[in-house]
Amino acid sequence: MKTKDKILDKALELFNEHGISAISSKTIAEEMGISYGNLCYHFPKKDDIILQLYLNMQERIDAQFKNIKEEVINLEFMLSRLKVLFEEIYKYKFIYLGITKVMRHFDHIKKHAQQQFEQRWKILDMISDFLIANGYMKPFKDSRQKNMLIHSLLMISNSWISDAETFYSGKEEDKVDYYMQLFFNLVRPTLTEKGKEGFHKVVKNSSN
Repeated sequence: MKTKDKILDKALELFNEHGISAISSKTIAEEMGISYGNLCYHFPKKDDIILQLYLNMQERIDAQFKNIKEEVINLEFMLSRLKVLFEEIYKYKFIYLGITKVMRHFDHIKKHAQQQFEQRWKILDMISDFLIANGYMKPFKDSRQKNMLIHSLLMISNSWISDAETFYSGKEEDKVDYYMQLFFNLVRPTLTEKGKEGFHKVVKNSSN
């Protein structure tokens, strides 16, 4: 592994454990056992490390959304991809725990995040059309109901980590599954019986 990648891995570990504010570039270098100058050769500022980690996260998340979009004809695969998406988000939890600070500090990240939000909205909109057309979901009474559901799903995907770090009291290994169930429970009232059967095959410990 290249030094640059090792720096990113160690920074991700430290940011996730202690938060952005508590960790400096010098701390990362010390934890790695390399000189501060060596680290600065690859990343002159801590902001550069944060930005690269953010871009890495978005690349991984975009890949999962692409998989979901491409496999929309297969309900169970599509739902399993959503679980992987949640797991990818959790790997970069420091970004979501400090999302307000990150967005205020990095204007280009804020603009990028807004663009990603719009793209993911379109994907969820397409998925809902597929679910309705194939008998998995009941038709919406109007576009406002549909838009409210899509926004709620995106809001949970962007904010569940903050809730988990503060209020979740279950087993660590069950954390992602628990929040996946919360995510799916927003959709549950709109599902047909066919849709519920498909969801139950994917969601751990799901109940009627």
